[in-house]
Amino acid sequence: MESIYIRNLDQAEWHKHTQEEIDNGADPDLRFCFLVDRDIQASHGLSIGCLVLPVGGELPPHRHKPQGLYVIKRGSGEMHLPDMTTRPVRENDFVYIPENERHGLINTGETPLEILWIFPTDSFRDVEYGYLDEG
Repeated sequence: MESIYIRNLDQAEWHKHTQEEIDNGADPDLRFCFLVDRDIQASHGLSIGCLVLPVGGELPPHRHKPQGLYVIKRGSGEMHLPDMTTRPVRENDFVYIPENERHGLINTGETPLEILWIFPTDSFRDVEYGYLDEG
């Protein structure tokens, strides 16, 4: 059963991609944590995490089935769009991503780029990333 759950980002366990994920296109320098996820606290249809891209780091172009939201918490960068263009994003921007839409993110700023992601799933494990070639 779900209950109110309060957690500070400082309490999160941070992760990096596995070698298999890196071999499939993930950036080895990203770090991420899960904030609301069925593995942490019973959740029903919602998961939230935080991603930190170092300066010059990239979340390569990819797709995933569920729609999603990004909240740019700190920093600035460029969002890869479906038409192969980019658009600047910065602190306090919100990005809605329709399901199966091509997108990615690169840190073009001078500080780490921090985002919160939100998916309509019980767990991030339910989201399958399909990394794409730029061409």
